[in-house]
Amino acid sequence: MDLLGRIFRVVRAHTASSEPSDAYEHWQPPLPPPAPAEDPVLAGYYANLELPYGATLEEVKAAWKRLMKQYHPDRHAQDPAKREVANALCAQLTHAYEELEKSLTTH
Repeated sequence: MDLLGRIFRVVRAHTASSEPSDAYEHWQPPLPPPAPAEDPVLAGYYANLELPYGATLEEVKAAWKRLMKQYHPDRHAQDPAKREVANALCAQLTHAYEELEKSLTTH
């Protein structure tokens, strides 16, 4: 037994207490800090780009490029209705990319 443990036992023996005599036995390590809560707005932007929350800037950029190639309005030039939908979708994708870029470069 180490010196500190012996001193602790002697002190405990001479004091009235309902605590256990061996404090080391019940010691618990400190809990890790709580994980930061997800920002629902940023989570929506990640979802728009089909990415998990917390993806890196490189992953965000690659997903944006991939989705822009897939849904770009020029690919739907023959059908005005599809082109209009593609314009709106690409605007949302670009907005999500820009907001995530701002968020990831300021942190």
